[in-house]
Amino acid sequence: MARPDATEKPTPKRRREARGRGQVPRSTDIGGSAIFLAIVIALHVGFMGALGAGAQAFTVALGNAGSHDEVTFGSVGGLFITAIMPYAPILAIAFAAAVALAVTANLLQFGVLFAPALIAPNFGKLNPLSGFQRVFFSPQTLVQLAKQLLKLSIVILICWFGIKDNLTTLYALAHASPHDIIITIEGIVFWIGLRVGLLLLVLGVADYVWERRRLENSLKMTKTEVRDEHRQSEGNPEAKSALRQRQRAAARKRMMAAVPKATVVVTNPTHFAVALLWDELKMDAPVLVAKGADLIAKTIREIAEEHHVPILENPPLARTLYAKVELDSPVPPDLYAAVAQVIAFVYKLKNRTIA
Repeated sequence: MARPDATEKPTPKRRREARGRGQVPRSTDIGGSAIFLAIVIALHVGFMGALGAGAQAFTVALGNAGSHDEVTFGSVGGLFITAIMPYAPILAIAFAAAVALAVTANLLQFGVLFAPALIAPNFGKLNPLSGFQRVFFSPQTLVQLAKQLLKLSIVILICWFGIKDNLTTLYALAHASPHDIIITIEGIVFWIGLRVGLLLLVLGVADYVWERRRLENSLKMTKTEVRDEHRQSEGNPEAKSALRQRQRAAARKRMMAAVPKATVVVTNPTHFAVALLWDELKMDAPVLVAKGADLIAKTIREIAEEHHVPILENPPLARTLYAKVELDSPVPPDLYAAVAQVIAFVYKLKNRTIA
């Protein structure tokens, strides 16, 4: 039952949990009507062939009965089995069609479902008082009772009108042959059964829509539940903030550890600092190994001075590298010329040349 304060649609997580408990929209009438229709149609389609084969088998069985010197229960049973064997294929086909349609009906409603919670023992259901209340005073029980009474009334009406419309034909059977009587009655029963099955199928589809809507309302959530679930799935905001701070601190520590190995540090001179690493034997382009602004830039310069890493002032290049190049990424081709001039100047100070 939907709660008055549950105004939010159920989240995917809540739907998955409900499905795991076996809570899926389902109408038993769809499966039942599909089975009924399969049996009715299969029996009707194979009726004429089975009737002819059965009549022939009975004729042979009765003819063989006269050849027995003594009629026993065993011999009569064997003759009876021989006589009804022609009906076995049509019964097997009807059974297979019923099973196939029942499985298909369930798959179309809720797909493949494995819910161990449905077969787990629930000792709370052993309480006779709660069971009595659940069976006789539950709103869902009253709804199911109303649906069953409606279906029963409609089936009775269909059968009544089906017989009433064929009363003249049924009266005429008094002078018909047994074969014609069987064929006529089978045709009347088939059309009545087909109408009943189709109507039950329509009612089953309507019942499925009702059950789907009822389940959707029962799974609705309050705003607080949605917010709590979001926090659980995404994590506590304070914890996430602390985690991000730790990650930034660790990244900054790794970045500062790379400054002593840098080839050059390009500065703004005070607001930005960018450390570049270049190894002509291992790299295709210089790599930005550290960058920072203000206090971090100051720390980068101090570490570079401490480890005798050359520091060059080039405000335009420093600002461009800081804005365009990510940490641990190579310098883009459009900055090759400017960076090459800086590295060439550093190599000149060290009496080296660029390879």
